[in-house]
Amino acid sequence: MSIIARKNLLKLAWNIQLKSVRHHRVIPMPDPMPYTTAIWRKRYPYRHKTQFEVTHDEVYTKDMELKTLEERRQEFDPQPIRVDKVNIGFLSPMNPVSTSEKFDPQPIRVDKVNIGFLSPMNPVSTSESHKRFEHYANQRNRADLKNYITMVLFDFQSMRFMMIGCQHGYFIPRIPLNVNYPYDNDQVTPIYSGNRLYAKDPSEKPQVEWKSTNESNEYYTLIFTNLDGHLKEDNAEVLHWFVGNIPGNQIDKGETLCTYLPPFPPNGSGWHRCVFLLYKHQNGPINFSELYGPLPENSVSLEKRTFRTFDFFNKLCSYLRPVTLAFFQVAWDTSVKNIFHNILGMKEPRYEFDFEPRYLPPQQFSVEMAPFHRYLEQYRDRKDVNEEVIKHYLKMTCPFNGYPNVPKYPLAAPNEKWVPDWYKYELVKYHKRQGKWKMMPF
Repeated sequence: MSIIARKNLLKLAWNIQLKSVRHHRVIPMPDPMPYTTAIWRKRYPYRHKTQFEVTHDEVYTKDMELKTLEERRQEFDPQPIRVDKVNIGFLSPMNPVSTSEKFDPQPIRVDKVNIGFLSPMNPVSTSESHKRFEHYANQRNRADLKNYITMVLFDFQSMRFMMIGCQHGYFIPRIPLNVNYPYDNDQVTPIYSGNRLYAKDPSEKPQVEWKSTNESNEYYTLIFTNLDGHLKEDNAEVLHWFVGNIPGNQIDKGETLCTYLPPFPPNGSGWHRCVFLLYKHQNGPINFSELYGPLPENSVSLEKRTFRTFDFFNKLCSYLRPVTLAFFQVAWDTSVKNIFHNILGMKEPRYEFDFEPRYLPPQQFSVEMAPFHRYLEQYRDRKDVNEEVIKHYLKMTCPFNGYPNVPKYPLAAPNEKWVPDWYKYELVKYHKRQGKWKMMPF
């Protein structure tokens, strides 16, 4: 038999074997480790390339559950609001028409609204900007203009409420806001755009600075809130600091309407978002008690410190505009207990997550590429594992001498006795306090 005929017979037998073994549908799964797969293909060149693919009947892979970039963008940046036109005439027609002549009104698309200051593309003088602000305020408060808009389309106030309430309001920071917490005699803890701190870092009132023209009629308002710190309501915030009617950048001369309260993220609640928001007044000082309502001042009651930035801006949008912000994330530490007990006068809450039990496949007699002690450890009862660790801890602890002396580098000295390889790995975990040995106190 010639070599060519032998090659053709081998190829025919290989194709028949593939058709009989493989399923009718082959789904190539994206390789998470292409370099490793390339090594395996070089190591076993006689294997067919299809052996490195996933073959099954049902179309299902983990990558199909992941959302695309466009879907994730839709979650954080939803589409503009679609507002239907309002019929301001008679509901029932004076002269009825046929069904074919009726039509549905086209919805109007409303884009995002800039609730801050406009971009300084064409710089204008201060007097001109004040005139423009006065003109905008007068136009916004005109009753006849509101009625006209209502007749044509819909109420301006409800439109503004709806756009901001649906997270379609935004602003661009115009000036940098420098926030520094005192850390040591000569050192501070700065606040950037979302850096992570622990509760002991923002325990004292920070130093806040920003650039100002120091004009006679220039006033600011600084608000510090915790977006995730309310213990009872999900859509409410905790007001930690409120300083209004600040002349220029002299925050000490401002009106402190709410004293500083350190953030208190409860244990188990994760990272909390804390925001410093600076507003610039349009027409001098503001009487917050009349326009907004009572503020907590020196009170530490969480009910009085309940705050909503949306409600605050909705009431005072004609008098101020956001100009800049700074925010950070804070997590629990042992200093939170002191805040709850000595400042708030209440017990410290503690939250725990109820995770679903980890799925374990049915136990097999032989498992490849898995150490048998680790494999069997998965199917043991957690109480039995903890009991083993506690017995070992009590065995090594003396009630009179305390904990035993643990060497500083336990893995540096070689083991004199011969032990199998799987036990060597278990000793490494024991000395590093990993796995089930995490609960060892020494």
